[in-house]
Amino acid sequence: MKRVVIVGGGITGLAAAWAMRQTSAPPEIVLLEKSNRLGGCIYTEYCDGFLMEHGPDVFLTRKHEADQLCEALGLPLQKPNQDQRGVYLRRGRELYRVPEGMSGLVPGKVWPLISSPLLSPLGKLRVLAELVIPPKTDETDESVAHFFSRRFGKEAFSTLIEPLLGGLAGGDANRLSIKALMPHVLRLESRYGSLLLGISRESTQETTSSLRSLSDGLSSLVTALASVNADNIRLAHEVTEIKQFANGWEVGIAEQAPLQATDIILAVPAWSAAKITGSVNPELTRLLRTIAYRSGTMVHLAYHRVSSPRALDAYGHLVGHSETGSVAACTWSSVKLTGRAPKGDLLFRVYLRGTDLNDDAVLSQARTEMALALGITAEPLFTRIHRFPAALPQYTLGHAGRIKQLRNKIDSCEGLFLAGNYLDGVGIPDCIRNGMHAAHCTLHRHKKDSSGGLEG
Repeated sequence: MKRVVIVGGGITGLAAAWAMRQTSAPPEIVLLEKSNRLGGCIYTEYCDGFLMEHGPDVFLTRKHEADQLCEALGLPLQKPNQDQRGVYLRRGRELYRVPEGMSGLVPGKVWPLISSPLLSPLGKLRVLAELVIPPKTDETDESVAHFFSRRFGKEAFSTLIEPLLGGLAGGDANRLSIKALMPHVLRLESRYGSLLLGISRESTQETTSSLRSLSDGLSSLVTALASVNADNIRLAHEVTEIKQFANGWEVGIAEQAPLQATDIILAVPAWSAAKITGSVNPELTRLLRTIAYRSGTMVHLAYHRVSSPRALDAYGHLVGHSETGSVAACTWSSVKLTGRAPKGDLLFRVYLRGTDLNDDAVLSQARTEMALALGITAEPLFTRIHRFPAALPQYTLGHAGRIKQLRNKIDSCEGLFLAGNYLDGVGIPDCIRNGMHAAHCTLHRHKKDSSGGLEG
């Protein structure tokens, strides 16, 4: 009998289980999650008519895996409010609207950028010079900071692109790899010689119209996936090690009897996978440990019929590294998406870099941000704090090479598969694609060899 053990109950592992369920003769599936809830970084909380997303609140439909899965599960998609789209950048106490077309880091429209007060006249001229800056010809890896400074100048990078990057991916732009994180911009540079020219010709710019959510929160996707596999999910089951034998695998579980398996899908962060693969292949474990991660803290602040002296006409605002404090971004949740707060009330969520601050310090920085950016000094109706330690993988320089080595190494471990947002994309659609790919690889392996390796 074929038994596939999936380690990890986030969206990646759930997508893998769902994909295997869609076949005419699925194997036995056992999904093990060490915590008491599913979903990983997707975590929706409801309180007194407020809907709070502690993790992601939207996903891209430009990558079709998430919207197609929602359609298959019968989950209608929700568009962000189009009348308030856009984002601001805070400098001191002032908010400046980020030029239209900048949501994907690459300027999609020249005029909004040239007319923006965020750049000096020289900075604007340097951006226009991107049209004639020759493309890079060698294939050596390049940091995100160096790439965008080379194309658009240091001022445009530090003033516009770096804050946007902090809101999207976090991390140190001097260490992040443009090849791994944004391969599409390298393709544009190579093909057209200019990103501005390439964007105008291909219209690949990420826009707010390609963002979707779910009216009941993204956890409704988790619930729908879990219901398909309810009998095979085991919460509070921490995997301590995996061992390979001639006829398959053994999965060690804390305070539980081990499980036998023909296949294992490790749908957990790289650092978590490294903890349990030591006896399988030390080099695999070493490579997994080379993947860097970043931590973050999400703070929700709910207000009852409070008004802001500034117009709430965008999805939120960003804060650059040049500003003091740990705040990187603030989502105006009840403006961005309908149904996030009772009528007349407001809901905001503030994202802070790191998880080192205690609750009092976190709330102090979040409330200071509300006062600085929006002039809101009222006492919140309630607050929520959620920390994500080592949750966001960092695609640092050399990442593509490390992932290639990982995949070569895992190929020698028959029946063991990796899946997760550290491989080739950090968004929800990327995680779904990763999980489904691992599931299909598992099924394909057994099509080639139907003899199995497990009895009972």
